[in-house]
Amino acid sequence: MNALLITLVVALPGASAAIALQPVPITVGQDISELIAQLEGGDPGQRLAAAQRVRDLGKRGAKAVPALMQALSSGDAQLVAASCEALVAIGPKARAALLEALESGSFGDAPVPPGPVAGALLQLGKRARLAVEAYIEAAERGPALFQTLEQLGEPGLPFLVEAAAGGDEFSAEALRSIRRLASREVRTDEPLGKALKGVGDDDLSGAISISWTQSPGRGDLGDLRRWIESDRPELVETGLWAAGILGGSAAALAEPALARASSSDAEVRRSALWALGSMVTAAPGLPNDAITASFPGASASARKRAEAAAEGDALFIWREAGKPLGFRGRVGDRARVLWAIAPTWTYSIEPFPPAPDPSAAPAPLQAATGRLISSAASWAADPSTRLDAALASRILSEIGVISEAALTLWAGWLESSDTDLRREALVGLRSAGRAAIEVEPLVIKQLSDPSTQVVAAQVLAAIATPSAWTAAVEAVAAIDGKPPFPMLAAIGRFDLAALRPGLDRFRELYREGHYIMSALMIRFGDEVLEDFTFELGAGLADRRMVAAESLGHMGAAARSALPKLKALKERSPIAQQLLVDAISRIQAGG
Repeated sequence: MNALLITLVVALPGASAAIALQPVPITVGQDISELIAQLEGGDPGQRLAAAQRVRDLGKRGAKAVPALMQALSSGDAQLVAASCEALVAIGPKARAALLEALESGSFGDAPVPPGPVAGALLQLGKRARLAVEAYIEAAERGPALFQTLEQLGEPGLPFLVEAAAGGDEFSAEALRSIRRLASREVRTDEPLGKALKGVGDDDLSGAISISWTQSPGRGDLGDLRRWIESDRPELVETGLWAAGILGGSAAALAEPALARASSSDAEVRRSALWALGSMVTAAPGLPNDAITASFPGASASARKRAEAAAEGDALFIWREAGKPLGFRGRVGDRARVLWAIAPTWTYSIEPFPPAPDPSAAPAPLQAATGRLISSAASWAADPSTRLDAALASRILSEIGVISEAALTLWAGWLESSDTDLRREALVGLRSAGRAAIEVEPLVIKQLSDPSTQVVAAQVLAAIATPSAWTAAVEAVAAIDGKPPFPMLAAIGRFDLAALRPGLDRFRELYREGHYIMSALMIRFGDEVLEDFTFELGAGLADRRMVAAESLGHMGAAARSALPKLKALKERSPIAQQLLVDAISRIQAGG
């Protein structure tokens, strides 16, 4: 590994941390002793600033080495990154402390993460690089070493590739580490090409490449099938993971994946169940902590698509901000559109996801629903396999199974002490609609648990009885702070009688700046007229415009507010036009 390590160091970036930190100017008169005291006793923000300032001192910060080493045990990723940068900037005078920490795994009495320490040493000369090499060579191959190599960042890739090519029981774990590392790094082909030079196995090279690039394509389906059907766990698991990333595009692999869903290997079994759930819909599988790098694509392009989709949703602004929309430019010329949507979103947003069409699922999955129900029931009885039960249940709910056996399974889970099982039961029952009416009391109990209350509200909206709707509204009103948007969407189309128990709370939230509450309030007509009229005198244009738009949507019921609306003098053309529209709607009585 010697030549390989030296080759890697040439390409190593100037900073060992994955997080780019902006330089902070050193305060005039702030000497090293003050920075050391801040590093040792400040709050998290002060410690981070002190580490950055020591970094800017370079060699002059040598006295801070012990304090920086102690900061490595903080568990704060940003502070660890900044401390490593400072130690590298100090140079040779920090090397001895880093070497000691790498060898012993601690500094003083506190354990330090070996990955960042090794990353710093790689930048401190040949002696330090050789020490890192010796450490890696001597370390026992397995998860602990792989975690260190993940922490090391891109320079750890060649070692992980070598471990994956070892052909032993750790090959699959090494591939998982490559996927975890790849999901965090800005990936390029150059380090992968160098790392693969010593791998003579074409299938393994392909599995490593897909794990690193995080972008399998339809052209890979033949390889993925061969890997899933092979007798090599590292290829089986990688093939299943890639199929899950492809989602519905990999539906042709449902049959071999289904065969792996009964594997005695927990990693393979869970990867198979996750992949099968992904194949039911066009989108990639939902992220799952048990499936390494299961973010859809886990790639920069996939993340950008997800972010763009969220930003393109006008309701995203309301959902996330719940405060002034940015009349002064934070939203710009989209402000009028967003203001207009605020009181009317309940008419365009589905209260809960529509029930899937079972006939649209891959044929092997349609035929296997009975077996999946039986397996889910069996796995749920054992704490060590409850995750498998949840994954199997997700497949059933994605397909849209509402058989008596499935409903019985989910009804039983609602009384489980396991949160994941209860949540998955609710997801399944949500598709059942009014067929879940028999378990309404059990669903209502889930409203008191923050981890299940959103899906519970959606199930109650689907059950659509007066008692179900009242319970959901009362649960929303009882939440301390801004209610989750999906819960608001779930109750958004309820009738006036069902919404009434929450009116006082809706008013409070509206006054606190959660303007989306206007969508629920305008349904009450005269009863809320004073609330909106009062807001027309607010000092913030955002508040005035949301109130004006809300009054406009109330139509004739807001006639008494016309004088105050007409008296408003807004400077922005967007706001002026919005006022004209609101006044016109009120005068037209619609």
